[in-house]
Amino acid sequence: MLPERPFLHGMASAFDMFGVLSEGKREQLLANLLRDFETSKRSTMKDTWAQVGLHLYHAIKLYEGAESECGLE
Repeated sequence: MLPERPFLHGMASAFDMFGVLSEGKREQLLANLLRDFETSKRSTMKDTWAQVGLHLYHAIKLYEGAESECGLE
């Protein structure tokens, strides 16, 4: 029921200062916007998971250090 590209289409039409969308270039512009959005989203997710991995690594090292101090090995 909802449009396929409500956000991207709305953003593109809001910033259409030179009438690019009315010249038949709408699909190419939206495809470029979608590709750029997906690339930035993928990059953000990759960076976030790298941070999660780093935090897990430090937590494991901290746990192993505490375990050896208590003589629980």
